[in-house]
Amino acid sequence: MAQYSETFQGCLIEIEDDDTLRIDGKRIDPVYNESRGKWSTRYLPYTEYDSLVELGQAIVRDTEEFSGDRQ
Repeated sequence: MAQYSETFQGCLIEIEDDDTLRIDGKRIDPVYNESRGKWSTRYLPYTEYDSLVELGQAIVRDTEEFSGDRQ
């Protein structure tokens, strides 16, 4: 069961165990940089986020796979 979930721009973002991220059921493999305290993913190269929630929202907002024609 998800420890955190929210619907953002029509997509369900779920976070489990503070390190597992799913968007609409699809597992996203985030990478945590301990020295910087930031999260990143291959979906948005060269960008880092302070939390998995922010990372999930950015993926939904800024990638074609999840944003599509939703607004």
